Amino acid sequence: MTPLIRADGLIHHRSPPGRLSGVSVSIEAGRFTLITGGEESGAGLLLRVLGLLERPDAGEVWFDSQATSVLDDAGRLDLRNKLFGYLFAEPFLLDSFSVAENVAMPLFKIACLDLEQARARTAEVLNFAGLEAVADTAVAELAALDHHKVSLARALAISPRVLIAEEVGLHLPAEELRSFAELLRAVPDSLGIAVIATSPAGPQIFGADRRIRLEHGVIAEDSQPDPVQEAPAHD
Repeated sequence: MTPLIRADGLIHHRSPPGRLSGVSVSIEAGRFTLITGGEESGAGLLLRVLGLLERPDAGEVWFDSQATSVLDDAGRLDLRNKLFGYLFAEPFLLDSFSVAENVAMPLFKIACLDLEQARARTAEVLNFAGLEAVADTAVAELAALDHHKVSLARALAISPRVLIAEEVGLHLPAEELRSFAELLRAVPDSLGIAVIATSPAGPQIFGADRRIRLEHGVIAEDSQPDPVQEAPAHD
């Protein structure tokens, strides 16, 4: 199977923290890949390079067999907007807007759907995230876990081929993180979207299809993790 994303010989130095020293990796569609490592391991940097949020100093990232180094900033932005969804540790929602309005925003600004198409797609992703009952509720009235669910639904609204999830669960207590991890884990299985994630919670909570562990800017382990386990408690 041709990988959806392929990176060869990535070299990138960012101070602080982290670096990449000749990293090569491929990402398949419909699979959950968890990138792990300490603060200066390069794990977060690799996620951002694979997600086209940063350019490497050397090496190449291919998306669907297309070299991305030949794209100018506008071309990279267009590719990100149309085919990548992004989920960050902070939800970055508009509190005075309703759940549905937050989720639908990229459908008008990026996908350019008409009103009925946007309504239908919004309903689909709200249902997937278990948010249909609060669709008309202002985000400010929701609990923290639901903020993250809204952010996920918004990232999925454009039907991306890749979901980049950075520092998943950084601000969630253990029980809520378990619930959110189950939802995030359903994305590749139910929607066929490749998920590439980092998380301070560690690999045991996600049941990822693949775990890539970095140390000092190189891949120290590339494995199929053990089945999902209980997450360690953290606040």
